[in-house]
Order: sequence, then structure tokens, then C-alpha cells
Amino acid sequence: MKRFCVTLLCVCGLTAATYKPVTVRGQAQYLTTQASAVEDTCPGQDIFNQFVCTKQEPPGFSCFDVYRVQGDPVDKERYELLDQTISEEQTTAEPLCTFSDLTCNNFLAALNYNLDFSWFIANFPSSSFPECGETYSCTRIACWLPQPGSTPENPVSKKLACVFKKNQTYFLGSKITCQDKKTRPAK
Repeated sequence: MKRFCVTLLCVCGLTAATYKPVTVRGQAQYLTTQASAVEDTCPGQDIFNQFVCTKQEPPGFSCFDVYRVQGDPVDKERYELLDQTISEEQTTAEPLCTFSDLTCNNFLAALNYNLDFSWFIANFPSSSFPECGETYSCTRIACWLPQPGSTPENPVSKKLACVFKKNQTYFLGSKITCQDKKTRPAK
């Protein structure tokens, strides 16, 4: 009986020692640009790097892996509004706002969420925005809307000015399953 137990322990030990974990990653899904809105359920809960199965996770173990990606997020999350100001100035309405409800969200939507080559770019935001100093990815855009009673001799326009920071990272997530390399079906 003692010999049987020792043999059984040796066989079990050899089986465990030959486990070669393979990480099977499900289809990635776009999550968000906000780190506070994501949750990684894999060991270590690292939302910045992809999880890789180790011998610590048994075959069949699964979790939801969240990881950060460098690049352009979806259109509506590409830019983060830092400042919006509306003022009235004695000037002609140029460049003209192409929308009547003066909000930065409407402005961004009118530009198809692309500020890269816009003639509405006013100037680089001041250092009063610490987010801009960290990333150098801020843009100030402005447009004008003529006001009622404005004349060519006495032009009066409302100015909409917006400062946006470009988000350059976003989060993806996918279901992870750990499998043994030996038992994994061939592709």
C-alpha cells in the first residue's frame, strides 16, 4: 500500500510538472478611456498589461483581462473637454460656427471628432492646464456666431472657445482561459 501511494504521488507530481499553460484569449472588446471605469478579474488585476497564464492557474481557469492600448479611442472618447468659454466680441464671425447651439460637444461633433487639421484651431492652450503640459496633446478651437443686430459697420459675434486634450490610450478587455498545451485542440 505504501508503494502504491508513493507511485501515485510520483505520477501526480509528473503530471503537474508537465503542465504547460497556454493563454487562450477571446475576442477583444473596446471598453473606455477611463481607468476608473474598468475592472480586471485576472490575478494581479493589472489593467495596464495583458495577463498570461502561468502554472499557478489550473487548466480551465478563466477570467476577464483588461489592458491598456496606445492609439485613438472611439470617436466620442477621442477628446476630453478641459475648458469651454462663451464670450461676446465686437468682431466679424470668422471662422463661422456651423451650428447654432454653442457647446463644445456640438463643435466637436461638427468637426467629426477630428481636430488634427482644423482651421478652427486658435492657439495652443496656456500652461494653466497641467494636463496639457504632461501630454502635449491639447488643442484650443474657436468659432464665432453673428448676433442679432450685428452690422458690417458694427459687427458683434458670440465666440465659443474650447480646449480639448486628446486621449491617446484606451482599454480593451477579453475573456481569458488557461489550457494545457498538450490537450489544446490544433487550429
